[in-house]
Amino acid sequence: MIVQTLSGKVEGVKLDGAYVFRGIPYAAPTGGSRRFKPPAPPLPWQGVRRCDRYGHAAPQNPAQEGLLAELTQSEDCLVLNVWMPEDFGDELKPVIVYIHGGGFVSGTGADCDGSKYASEEGIVYVSINYRLGALGFLELSELLGEEYASSGNNGMLDIVAALRWVQHNIAAFGGDPSRVTVIGNSAGAKCVASLYVMPKARSLFHRAIAQSGATQAIRDRKTANITTRRLLEQLNISPADAHRLLELPAEKLIEAQSAVGFDTSRGLHMFGPVVDGFMIPMDPLASLEGSEGLPPLLIGSNEDEAAIFIHNDPLLRSPDRETLERLFGINAEVAWMAYQHYQTLMTPEAAWNRTLTEHLYAIGAMQFAEAVASAGAPVWMYRLRCGGRLGAIHGFEGSLIQTALAAGDPGSIPALPSDDPYLVTAEMNGLARGMRAAWCAFIRNGDPNTDLLPAWPVYGANHAIMVLDLVSSVHQDLPAPAGICVPHPVWRMP
Repeated sequence: MIVQTLSGKVEGVKLDGAYVFRGIPYAAPTGGSRRFKPPAPPLPWQGVRRCDRYGHAAPQNPAQEGLLAELTQSEDCLVLNVWMPEDFGDELKPVIVYIHGGGFVSGTGADCDGSKYASEEGIVYVSINYRLGALGFLELSELLGEEYASSGNNGMLDIVAALRWVQHNIAAFGGDPSRVTVIGNSAGAKCVASLYVMPKARSLFHRAIAQSGATQAIRDRKTANITTRRLLEQLNISPADAHRLLELPAEKLIEAQSAVGFDTSRGLHMFGPVVDGFMIPMDPLASLEGSEGLPPLLIGSNEDEAAIFIHNDPLLRSPDRETLERLFGINAEVAWMAYQHYQTLMTPEAAWNRTLTEHLYAIGAMQFAEAVASAGAPVWMYRLRCGGRLGAIHGFEGSLIQTALAAGDPGSIPALPSDDPYLVTAEMNGLARGMRAAWCAFIRNGDPNTDLLPAWPVYGANHAIMVLDLVSSVHQDLPAPAGICVPHPVWRMP
């Protein structure tokens, strides 16, 4: 299958019921003189570009195993992948654009497989790379001047460039540019939510799904500048010599950001979108007030998000104020008060898990849902309660949907050991099918209602939330998290 894009022709690979095009450039390479600068249009090519392999991953810590370990890394990483139905016909299909997670420091668009969406659901699926860590989110405008004014948000501008590519090219792959859904989990969900507050992203997507993430990763410029100076100190570079960052090998930047603790799975993102007043407004959520035509939103969080981090990280197992300061900045005291409250209702271990889960994920999701709904956009909210041996941990909804997608081909997902916390058991299959149906219905028509789940009302004045469980049900006005009064949706250091 050969498709003509605005930059040149691409040739894909045939799969069962679908075609896949891997490694299509949507922007120019970002190395050399373009480091820390906004993405530029892709360079055109002659002839037919064979797109049978994933492109370079964005520079990051190398993986020990899995697909990422097999990929090369390069600053020439702004590529995307497209899966399209084999029998796409004349009618344009709905489009998914998947934004990967990874704490803004890891991951790749090759993490996912869109073949089932294409072959079974008739959806054109796109996954993208974007710049990570210091290369995508290092605030440098105060040190390097106006030419680098967007440096703290370049990773987000990469995503905007990919969405613009979709608008210009996806019809050639059978996709409908007027029905584009952005979807992400964790940091990917935080990118999805951040698109709502970016003027440059308006009109580039029409629906959004945010799984365990909202705008809570956006930080103020002061916090972003502290991160920049810590990185410079690790590299033994003075602020006056910050231009040396333009010349260092990318590997040195990755080593430095890891050495000072910027690569972490503990919920703390030292990198992420930055409030700068022009790419992202000074008060992101308030900027949505009065906005017209915001896309419909499907958003939620899981009951035991933090349990997997506590299980994997010994430093998170003992409740203390220092941990909360590292995780929540100036909101640490509110989180500590919530922990003290929950201790009177449950075991200290359960109280700690509840506190971290709510302040890392649930509160941010509720604040963002409230802001979007108040602007007049339809919002559907969920709370996943069904989970594995550690509960409904961070990322478990992805396991359920992936299992449902692979239902006809169990060999298409890795077999997990019986004690794996992400294991989906047979009794969960009904919920998994219901979630797949709801997600796909939302992607097609902007409404997740399906016969496989109870009627799902919008999240309005009654704060209706779909509790996804072995027997799902709608709850109105679920008890608010103890720390819902957190006053600062933008992350700030103390």
